[in-house]
Amino acid sequence: MAKKYSDILSIRQTKIAYNIQDEQPGEWDVFIANEQFNAILKTVISAVYNNDVDKHKSFWISGTYGTGKSHAASVLKHLLCDEVKNITDYLEKEYSEPTYRYIYDDVINLRKKKRLLPVTLYGQSSISNTSDLSLQLQTSILSALRKENISIDVKADFDNYSEHIKSHPGFWKGLIERSSVLHSLVPDEQHLIVALKKEDAQILKIIRETLSDEGIAIRLDIKKLSDWIFEAQNELVKKTNKKYDGFLIIWDEFTDVMNSPIGLSLLVKLQEIAEIGMNANNNTYFLFISHPSALNSLKDEEREKTKGRYHYMVYNMEP
Repeated sequence: MAKKYSDILSIRQTKIAYNIQDEQPGEWDVFIANEQFNAILKTVISAVYNNDVDKHKSFWISGTYGTGKSHAASVLKHLLCDEVKNITDYLEKEYSEPTYRYIYDDVINLRKKKRLLPVTLYGQSSISNTSDLSLQLQTSILSALRKENISIDVKADFDNYSEHIKSHPGFWKGLIERSSVLHSLVPDEQHLIVALKKEDAQILKIIRETLSDEGIAIRLDIKKLSDWIFEAQNELVKKTNKKYDGFLIIWDEFTDVMNSPIGLSLLVKLQEIAEIGMNANNNTYFLFISHPSALNSLKDEEREKTKGRYHYMVYNMEP
């Protein structure tokens, strides 16, 4: 017979503010699934199955501060991206009751067919103009691949600039000597190549700014960002022997991006990628996490169109 509350109830402790990029072991699976989350999970499952053209699109979770949307997104990340053996305890804990057993089965059945590689971004990062978007996404995807010891044969901007430096060392030697900012970071073109091989995003950004300041445009074999992402997706599938099917690109605090002066321009570029992701041969998805105010700068008609391009899901505060 129970003699005290702790014999009946247990308390799961969690952070007040959840940072999806700074997760610690054991943090994500204290999340308590509720009907709201279950509805979102079912939407995500149906989209990632990729057998219904109307449902196969990216995700956008919108909620006010403190609703738990970032933690909920983290749970989605683990359910879609972790090894199955690492999510079964959570599924048993949350969905073992007969009423919810179908959710357990749906997740397991999906994971027999699909697994995504998580890529996480937070806020505006170092994006100060539209050209920085490509750099930020490439850097984040390459970092996620490196974390899993996966190497792909798709040239990023780092590779293209490195090749140009090797082909035109005199030009780059002069550029470094003329630029006090660039010269303060690297003494010569060889050290510049080393920095690019380390995928130093700050170096690449400064290179572009230096070229722009001098009014120099160099021709590089740089692909469109959308082409690069889906080539990277296909290489991921190939290199892992179909262990992974694509990327789950989670962008938390996306409100900061949308509220920036270049927010609408960035959204247009991201929507292009999201729309290509809707093709049946692709399995890469965005998951944007934002405050409802993220769409305030859009006119009513454009706001509704934007919502329609994603599974736009409102996340409310619940007990």
